[in-house]
Amino acid sequence: MMGIPIRKFICASNQNHVLTDFIKTGHYDLRNRKLAQTFSPSIDILKSSNLERHLYLMANKDGQLMANLYHQLESQLHFRIEKMLVEKLQQEFVADWCSEGECLAAISTTYNASGYILDPHTAVAKVVADKMQDKSCPVLIASTAHYSKFAPAIMQALGIKELNQTSSSQLYLLSSYNALPPPHEALLERMKQKEKMDYQVCVADVDVLKSHAEKLIQNWFVRKSE
Repeated sequence: MMGIPIRKFICASNQNHVLTDFIKTGHYDLRNRKLAQTFSPSIDILKSSNLERHLYLMANKDGQLMANLYHQLESQLHFRIEKMLVEKLQQEFVADWCSEGECLAAISTTYNASGYILDPHTAVAKVVADKMQDKSCPVLIASTAHYSKFAPAIMQALGIKELNQTSSSQLYLLSSYNALPPPHEALLERMKQKEKMDYQVCVADVDVLKSHAEKLIQNWFVRKSE
């Protein structure tokens, strides 16, 4: 809409590929689907708010249509858009999905080829981009996370056996690989401090949580004033 010369967007899904299926068929179907936990948790989704906004724009801002579709999704766990909207959607998007094995393999092969460590979400994007591109135009991948957040998955992908370590030890081990992008020094320092901190686990109650937070703040101010 802003005029950027993007030919198509690529929708990359992990094993929770309801969006990929919808773009290919026009049928958004949550029946008999269970959310799978994957190496790329930020795209472990079944209901996408982004899709509702995009369909609204595609349907000439027909709010009543959106209300009907999403009411049906809530009540019947599926909806289907008309053929004209499917064709319009497919003019803008192509889609595919990536298995857990493909995700880890992409992290490994990319590191071995370039010294760059993909986070699992970016690995999903690369796997699907490699499947979908026809080499007739450049493909851009927007990486949205740093691999440090997913150290166990990265270590598994790179064949590192020492998985039973503290979080900071895992990060320091990965930093020793001198990979790109480099680890965040502030994160490494924070992880060292975190291991020395005392912490409490409280019950899942808002009032108890508020009480703990108030005591923590009060104690912090007392220490600062001493």
